Amino acid sequence: MRTLSNLRTCMLSILCIVLFTFHGVNPAITNSSLDEAQLLARAGAPVRVEVMAEMTSLSADEVTMFTAELYDSVNNLATGEVSWSCSNGSISSDGMFYPWSSGTITIEASHNGLVGSLNITVTSGVGQSLEITSLNAHTLVPVSLSSNLLDARNNPQLAQNVVWTVDGVYVGVGTPSWTPQDVGTYILRARLHQMEHTATLVVTAGNPYEFVFDEGLQVRSGHSLFITPHLLDINGFEMNITEAGNRIWTVENGSIIPSGWFTGSHPGYWNISVSAGEITGFGKIRVVPADAALSQIVVLSEDPKFTAGTSYELAAMRTDSQGYTGTITPPLANFTVTSGGLSSMNDAVYWTPGAMGMHQLRVVDDGVISTLDVEVLHGKAIGTSLQLTPATLVAGEQSSVIFNAIDVVGNQWMVNGSLTMVNGNNSQFIAYNGYATITPQQMMTWRVEGSWFDLTTDTRFESVFQMQSQPGRLAFIQLNGEGEILPSDTALSLNPLFFDGYSNSLEEIGLNWTVDGSDATVEILLSGLHWIPTEVGGHEIRANADGVFATIRLTVVTGEARNLITDVEDGLTVQAGVASELFIQSIDAHGNLAPSTNVTTTLDTQYGTLQASSSGNGYWDLVGQTAGTYTLQLVQDGAIHNIQFIVEPGDAVRLVSSIEGQNIAQGDTVLLRAHGVDIFDNIITVDDKNSTVKCTSGSAEYVTSGTWELDVSASGNDRSCNVIWNKLISQNYFDVEAVLLGGAVGSTNTAMGLGIFLLTLILATLVVLVRRANQQDEDLIEDEFEDEDEYEIETQNEFTEGELQNDTLSSTQNETDASGSGILTDELRASLAQQASEVGVMQAAPGTEQGSSGWYVDVSSEVQYWNVGADGSWTRGE
Repeated sequence: MRTLSNLRTCMLSILCIVLFTFHGVNPAITNSSLDEAQLLARAGAPVRVEVMAEMTSLSADEVTMFTAELYDSVNNLATGEVSWSCSNGSISSDGMFYPWSSGTITIEASHNGLVGSLNITVTSGVGQSLEITSLNAHTLVPVSLSSNLLDARNNPQLAQNVVWTVDGVYVGVGTPSWTPQDVGTYILRARLHQMEHTATLVVTAGNPYEFVFDEGLQVRSGHSLFITPHLLDINGFEMNITEAGNRIWTVENGSIIPSGWFTGSHPGYWNISVSAGEITGFGKIRVVPADAALSQIVVLSEDPKFTAGTSYELAAMRTDSQGYTGTITPPLANFTVTSGGLSSMNDAVYWTPGAMGMHQLRVVDDGVISTLDVEVLHGKAIGTSLQLTPATLVAGEQSSVIFNAIDVVGNQWMVNGSLTMVNGNNSQFIAYNGYATITPQQMMTWRVEGSWFDLTTDTRFESVFQMQSQPGRLAFIQLNGEGEILPSDTALSLNPLFFDGYSNSLEEIGLNWTVDGSDATVEILLSGLHWIPTEVGGHEIRANADGVFATIRLTVVTGEARNLITDVEDGLTVQAGVASELFIQSIDAHGNLAPSTNVTTTLDTQYGTLQASSSGNGYWDLVGQTAGTYTLQLVQDGAIHNIQFIVEPGDAVRLVSSIEGQNIAQGDTVLLRAHGVDIFDNIITVDDKNSTVKCTSGSAEYVTSGTWELDVSASGNDRSCNVIWNKLISQNYFDVEAVLLGGAVGSTNTAMGLGIFLLTLILATLVVLVRRANQQDEDLIEDEFEDEDEYEIETQNEFTEGELQNDTLSSTQNETDASGSGILTDELRASLAQQASEVGVMQAAPGTEQGSSGWYVDVSSEVQYWNVGADGSWTRGE
């Protein structure tokens, strides 16, 4: 064996070297890889087996893998095959262990007589069924009800949260304590989730406490009597006398054997006792004299039959010790009967039988007890009745109506009368001689009449039976809500209805409820047979009682909206007249989402409208109208949600243009303004890229924001300016007034102003020369006058030159402005012109309030005087 081991080691080493060489690996650097192989090769014969596992505790539902290693005498790993075994469960040849029973399990691995073992703990798996363990109890002694939860291999573990009932009465949850009140059997039922177990609990008397003897024990002298005392527990419940064990008897007189046979000797009352351990009992027994050895009760009547209601005399037939026999009437108290009554008259005792059947007469004659068994027959009929057996009419169950006669003491017996059904269903009624059968199906009133002629009394008797039939056993259950579409915030009234096999309604019956396979009995009962949904989707509700099931399936949808959300919570921008789609969802009280289909809004229709989209539920089209920024308030049920949206102008459908100014003259410069308008009259700015302006009165130059500056050079009536933009056209017609010099110096007013200025200048020069020549002494006054004239002339000159050309004001940068209230520098005028080009409106010069009459700077830096009328009209100053 060692030679084979060495040879195998050698071959393994050579194989490793070849493999390393083939793969280009230096054997020197693989020492760690060879160590294990070399150790295995050098290992001796195994001397021990070690068993290992990933876990040493598992449930009966799990499996685990065991491994075993062989070691030689110096703890080197050795090779070899092992065989597996276990004390419980099963284990495969490769070490896979499958547990069975819970507890401590020993796993063993063996190799050539060597055995290694490992103890593991197996616990119970997942419970599959219930088993009641408390099956015995004693009266008036609390018992703890318990049950085990059994896994798939019947491994038990104590069950928790079990619901208990005893004979259908709820007693508690878990391991409740219950105290039986009487001996007998009780039906225990334990329920846990969908598991249920029913068992019979046997309740017996408690521990033996005392023996109790019967009253009136009596025996004749020299005779024996078998005495059997009663064994009771502390609460007075009787049990089998053998529960006490061996009994020890003692008697004051006479003799008794252990079995209980007592033999009397001297007459009298004697104490008797019995004991079994600490259990004792005491009683008395009477021994009567021997001279009253025989006594037998007899009925002094020649009729061998005894009829109920008829009186018979009773006596005792006694035989004394001398052999004399005769009748004697003991006291009335010494007689007992099981039927009828006793009476005493003239020192005689009379018995009047009552109930029919076999009965016993008993007498105690001078201490001697005798009995007689007799048969009592019924008396003459004094009436009849129709009696139902069983006592109620139940749908689907057969009942018999028996025609009974009644005697004076109440005995009843069946007679051969005829029965006729007056009310009911003929197909469910069958009459026989003296009785009839009824098998009802519907709930109705049954009426049967019977007639019988008594030949012994020549009397006809008639009786009537009437009763309402009751529904039968539960056959099917009807629930409300099948196929219903229910909002999640609405409770469903299940309204269970119960019917027997013939569709008769039954009273309310307790049901077990499940919803989608989960027990919901407690929740539905607490909610008054209402089911309150929380999740949307399809649901199945099942009810069962007495083995009868009912199932409904319904769909739960979202309830009333408590909040709304959209896919544009950050706001959106829409184009006037163009529908923009948004998706709106409602959130109900349980957090369920659903597309909103009933949304309204408080948005004024002049700003926009919200309409359902054809894309599907929850999609809505927002169509803006008036440009601006608005708040869209969404309302559904009690939920309100706001989002911001911006309406931008839509596509222009027409072009609007206007020319500022009314009296346009040759040489004027006017502003031409144009803007687009969409279908909702939103203004759209016109740019110069896609626009063309053609005027018959002069040239037009684009300024800014849909504004052109028009230089009027041609006069005439019905002059026009056409504005073309994005395939839209706008036309303006106006008259241009002809001016002097063809408008070379501006308007007619400007030309006339210039002429007046020249004439005034010549006149002023002449006046100055004349006055200087004639009045030298008035130089000062004339100089003042001249200064004033020159000031007026210069002012008029500045006014005229300001209308004629722009360079006049450019040359007077530091002069006082026309308004006389400020300085208009080149920088200020350029700044005002820049502002005018940006906003498209002329800017007021210093000293003029914007929008009032005064001096204004236009986009070309020209300073003009404009009159603003009370009606808001603008007229250029002359």
